[in-house]
Amino acid sequence: MKSETAILMVSFGTTHLDALERSIAATEKAVENHFPGYPVYRAFLNAAVIRSLKKRHGLQVDNEAEALARMERDGYKKAVLQPTLLLRGVEFELLAREARETGIHVSIGRPLLENVRDCEALSSIIMEENPVQEGEALVLMGHGTEYEANAVYHRMQDIFEEKNYPAIICIVGGEPSFQDTAERLVHWKARRVRLLPLMLVAGSHARNDMAGGKDSLLAAVRNGGIMAEPVFRGLGESRSVQALYAERIREAMKEFSV
Repeated sequence: MKSETAILMVSFGTTHLDALERSIAATEKAVENHFPGYPVYRAFLNAAVIRSLKKRHGLQVDNEAEALARMERDGYKKAVLQPTLLLRGVEFELLAREARETGIHVSIGRPLLENVRDCEALSSIIMEENPVQEGEALVLMGHGTEYEANAVYHRMQDIFEEKNYPAIICIVGGEPSFQDTAERLVHWKARRVRLLPLMLVAGSHARNDMAGGKDSLLAAVRNGGIMAEPVFRGLGESRSVQALYAERIREAMKEFSV
């Protein structure tokens, strides 16, 4: 018997096909494996990314409204909408508002980072998957948001410090800045640093802001006399992170059983 519920995975999107496959598609596939019998649809939030993918690669991706309409035409009456966003920021709130205006019954899953427990779970995954040696540190570059959800980054930093883990979080165009981070690494007397995107996808932000030219995080750290290596691996490539999204979908599905 066909399920009346489908799953919609909504990502910001990327024009980098390799990163799309390793992070977004891999997360979607993991969700399919966690929920056999529930079809998984895809939507991107960034209209420019959607246009670019179609123009450059002939790849058609729906936006959220188009995907929900497609699901309704396919006969589904209920949808779990799971954003792959990290925070409950601007994009998440707009997404939630638009989802309520559709004709299909939508239950929305939580973002990856919303409370202390979420921060502890992700920090543990990062620690386990990126072991460091003496004199080495990690710098995690987040996107940031003007919403109060930005405080989540500070919660994660507190957790790293409580666990005496040599990891620093910095924000693209925000605080802590790239320069602040470089100065802190000098104070730590760090000899080697790995730079990782605290983002689902290692796409344009990773290539440009993290590891690009003279204004990048990589340049700021190296200017401090520290050896630095960028790691182009998005959070969506982690099986443990993929499992966290599956947990959120499972939570959201409970709304349909009430």
